[in-house]
Amino acid sequence: MTSKICNGTDSFGEVDVPPDKLCGARTQRSLEHDRTRKLKDRGRSKRPLSIVIIISDSHVRSPVETRETVLRVGSLELDLIDRTARRGGRSIDLRPREFQLLKYMMQRSDQVLSRANLLKDVWHYKFVPETNVVDVHMGRLRCKVDGSNDVPMIRNIRGEGFLLSATPVLAKSLPGLRGLNQRADSNKF
Repeated sequence: MTSKICNGTDSFGEVDVPPDKLCGARTQRSLEHDRTRKLKDRGRSKRPLSIVIIISDSHVRSPVETRETVLRVGSLELDLIDRTARRGGRSIDLRPREFQLLKYMMQRSDQVLSRANLLKDVWHYKFVPETNVVDVHMGRLRCKVDGSNDVPMIRNIRGEGFLLSATPVLAKSLPGLRGLNQRADSNKF
């Protein structure tokens, strides 16, 4: 794509060379950069700007997202950069899948997470298999996170899924435990 050239240069004083004929230190990007600099000095051009020019000229910058690098739920901390976990002063050694599972649960703390959601979002399954892989990993994670002297943070809610919470949960506030409490109350004399 070449334009009309007067004395070997266009209106900005640069030579239009097709991209396949570029050589040496002059690349298409350096030509675009020179053209944008001249556009700022002289005003508008009649030729449409390339995407490189439009992006480099945009003065509106998107705000930089502040990403959390450490997730905290109660005394449990998960460092996403170092890929380490701690509860209180105790270090927790996690396997890669356990790390992903704990991260997912910490991002959704105080929410009941079903096995189907965990298989879909942590294991990236497109279907719900008849397997106990979630239960096995959750059992290992529970043993590592909930030490012998610690208050349990990972709870199994029968018929619903799993919950990660720093505060002790009242049985009446969880949908999976309502039926258990009603049955227990009905057996009293």
